Amino acid sequence: MMINSPAIPHYTIDWYLQSHISHHTDMMINRYSCLYALRFDLFYRKDTCRYLSSNIQSVEYEVRVLMAKMEKLPAVVGYFCVMEWTQDHGFHVHAVLWLDGHVTQKPFVWAEKANAAWAWITQGEGHLHRCETKEAYAADVSIPVRYNDAASIANIRYILSYLAKAEQKEGLCWHYCNEVPARPSVGRPRLPVVASG
Repeated sequence: MMINSPAIPHYTIDWYLQSHISHHTDMMINRYSCLYALRFDLFYRKDTCRYLSSNIQSVEYEVRVLMAKMEKLPAVVGYFCVMEWTQDHGFHVHAVLWLDGHVTQKPFVWAEKANAAWAWITQGEGHLHRCETKEAYAADVSIPVRYNDAASIANIRYILSYLAKAEQKEGLCWHYCNEVPARPSVGRPRLPVVASG
């Protein structure tokens, strides 16, 4: 695990959440040689009963249902989620869905599946916002994460630091992630990672 993971500078990073995100990311990279990260936010539309009556338990239940549905799809190999609260969005969730880069190179397909599943679970009262790369961003979520590419790993660590920000947690320390299976002993052994530069 990196001691000083790259982080978005204008946020205060919660060290506890950051350590869990870093550990989970390390395990995913150790298990899968190529990953795509699908970043999205989940919330309820303001004009709905779910928005008005949501609480930690109801949001958690629906997020768990979504992740259980997504985990059954062939390219989806993992996820990490955190919950926050703001006056504007109420309870909402920031999430990353890990996709196996040997199964797919098209995250948008899986974003559409997640969007459809979230709409079904929330009976149309939920919204899924896909976080895509923008010119002003310092990192690019579309870059595949490769176990032997330090720059791609630093890139995803920077992006995922947003999930560990202390702001908007309002005392919540809720996170949810998959268990990462051990890497199989069969197959070609990995070459040692050589630092660039």
